[in-house]
Amino acid sequence: MAGIYVHIPFCKQKCIYCSFYSVASQKEKAAYWDALCQEMALTQDFLPVKNIDTLYFGGGTPSLCTPEELDRILQELQKYYHFKDGFEFTMEANPEQLTPEYLRSLRELGINRLSIGVQSFNDEILRLLNRRHSAAEAVTAVQNAAEAGFTNLSIDLIYDIAFRTKAIWESDLRTALSLPICHLSAYSLTVEENTILARQVAGGKPFVPDECDTERDYNLLLELTEAAGFEQYEISNYAKGCMVSRHNYAYWTRTPYLGLGASAHSYRGNVRRWNVANLRQYIDGMLRGEPMRESETLDTDTQYNEMVLLRLRTNAGLNLDELMALFGEEYKKRFLKQLETVKKDYFVLNKNQIFLTRAGRLFADAVAMELFS
Repeated sequence: MAGIYVHIPFCKQKCIYCSFYSVASQKEKAAYWDALCQEMALTQDFLPVKNIDTLYFGGGTPSLCTPEELDRILQELQKYYHFKDGFEFTMEANPEQLTPEYLRSLRELGINRLSIGVQSFNDEILRLLNRRHSAAEAVTAVQNAAEAGFTNLSIDLIYDIAFRTKAIWESDLRTALSLPICHLSAYSLTVEENTILARQVAGGKPFVPDECDTERDYNLLLELTEAAGFEQYEISNYAKGCMVSRHNYAYWTRTPYLGLGASAHSYRGNVRRWNVANLRQYIDGMLRGEPMRESETLDTDTQYNEMVLLRLRTNAGLNLDELMALFGEEYKKRFLKQLETVKKDYFVLNKNQIFLTRAGRLFADAVAMELFS
């Protein structure tokens, strides 16, 4: 398996929580497409295979692209790669751009999965997060997408926001689950460095809730998604009818992927590399044929730690036979020894398969750190 991610860094404005690289301007779009095409040529031998299982347009705001711009990217990719029958082709989109006409154009391009950045169905919360759409526009966007023929629809929600009541979060969830979606990504509001949110929190604004409110929101999320027929297949992701995000699942299982665009990351075996997170430097470097990027070779401990961290995020968990086959018996012994320090109600060990319990998933990163080499 292999996947391709294309980063579209253009936005109308920055959301307060967003740490992904983006620019609130579209002046450099034409030059950026040229640079992307050049990067495709320069990186055509990075992946171990030419047959591609998933393609993902992320951002930024990919839905700011015209159908013609998106088609240019796709046509250029097809010069170097073969997309398998039934491959997953995802595009992130904001509700305010999803008109019926635009959605029809996306379908004609072959995009078969939309990830819609809703975040909340409450107008006050949307203003707080600096989103451009309203709650009504978000509902209409999902309905428009379904009417346009998209059957693989995902939306994003954010929870764990201080001073938001249980009633508001429950209303968000019930609205989301009443819509024709088969996938939900729900993320705890995280204060990332170099974001508007980080500056506001540093200035004293109380965005971060008490731990008990975090648990309340998380448990309500689990309760309502389960009742609606959604399975939590990864800590932040819920799917109905086995409609998991194949692209994102490949990340968690350490499948090779190529990242194209400013700030995009690529991974293959024990090699990871990433492009410069600066639009002008990315464009200039690519057009000169001298990409501005960094890379690292992952040592055994780092690969082991990443496998533990990522697999424990999934409901499938971590197979200790696979761990031993990849890293050796000493790593398996060390893992089992360190597992003795983890609270017993945080995990289940069934023969050689370990996965986190409902309580453990709330503290997954801390559990993983206890198990790191």
